[in-house]
Amino acid sequence: MILKFRRLTIVSRLLLAACLGLLPTILGAQYLSLEEAVEIGLRENLGLMTADALALSAKANTGAGAAGMLPSITAAGGGTFSLDNATQTFLDGRENVITGGVDKRLNASIQADWTLYDGKAMFLRKDQLQDEFELAVLARNREALQLTADISRAYQELVLQARLISILEEDLNYLTDLLELTEAKLTIGSATRLDVLQAKTDLNELINSRNLALLQYDIVAGSLNRDLNRESTMPVTVDTSFLMPEGMLAYEQWTELALASNPDLQYSAKEVAIAEREIALAEAERKPTLDLSSGYNFSYLSSNSGFLTSNRSFSPFIGLSASLNIFDGNRVNRNIEVAKFSATVARLGYDQASLSTKNEMYLNYQQYEYYVEQARVEQENLMLAEENFALADELYRSGVINQFELRQVRIQRLAIERRLAQAEYEQTQAYIGLMELSGQPWL
Repeated sequence: MILKFRRLTIVSRLLLAACLGLLPTILGAQYLSLEEAVEIGLRENLGLMTADALALSAKANTGAGAAGMLPSITAAGGGTFSLDNATQTFLDGRENVITGGVDKRLNASIQADWTLYDGKAMFLRKDQLQDEFELAVLARNREALQLTADISRAYQELVLQARLISILEEDLNYLTDLLELTEAKLTIGSATRLDVLQAKTDLNELINSRNLALLQYDIVAGSLNRDLNRESTMPVTVDTSFLMPEGMLAYEQWTELALASNPDLQYSAKEVAIAEREIALAEAERKPTLDLSSGYNFSYLSSNSGFLTSNRSFSPFIGLSASLNIFDGNRVNRNIEVAKFSATVARLGYDQASLSTKNEMYLNYQQYEYYVEQARVEQENLMLAEENFALADELYRSGVINQFELRQVRIQRLAIERRLAQAEYEQTQAYIGLMELSGQPWL
């Protein structure tokens, strides 16, 4: 009873010291949930800001005017003023001397030009501009999804490091208590010097592992802060549990979702549509064009140095012109051929993206299933290891087993705890990969 009381006192003292040592770090660290991290990342990421600007720019260029469907109206005007000093001799011998004559000329016009028909190229261009806007939106959404996945993976790695640190801290507290117990046993002659040295070695090794884990935590936290576009030195604390799905779909359902919603596939499909429209645009150059032109001209002349003192004219006009490309060195044929090649390349790119998506989906699904099974087995092993460790600790304290036997049980439990944490982490990473490939939100 005295030994157990002493053990509780030692552990309490160690926990208090640990809490006091970690208190400044905890108070200075910012708690960050996964949802908050993703929100900050999407809000502050400069790449997404650029993608938003590109999408807005593409949207501004989707109107009918940008496609050439609307008429253009142009107004022009001008005027001249001159002083004339002239001597005029007529056929009948008369002479007229003009000094300081004044001439004023004013001209103004307004003209409207409208392409009535161009082989439906204007409609194709309008659809193409809309496709380019949608392509910019898809690129933005793809970048946002990838950023969300990267932040989620980094966050889950922080959860893993925090879990490992917690495991090591728990074992460290036990080893500290065990070292004091072994030294006490050495004093009364029930333990050897070798037992004490082994306990110190295990404790030092565990302290080193804990310190390395803390350094790794800082590295991962710095990477996460970098993805959030803020200072890498900002301390962060995270959740204590991994991101786990509430329910799991079958592989066939994941594949259907990926083929319908995968960002890369959607982007490639839109590129195919744009490439095929380029063929129709090139073929439209073979067809005639019909242009309408109309307007109004006004001119005014005032002079005291000629035969007319003034002249004013108003002249509306309208015209219709048609043109047909008969031969241009096979330029149109070449453009059509190049457009068809580009469409073929775009289709091959889509097929490649589809195959890669299905393969990645299969691998992520298999990895998820593998780590789910490993986590289940390790959870069962941990329950047995906990029971085994509790029994071994009791037997060691009563002198039934030696420290070496206790050490084997402790190391086994520690290894199982680490493997379980790693399996749950890998399971989460595979799940994030499945959601990213299928284009589905997971927050």
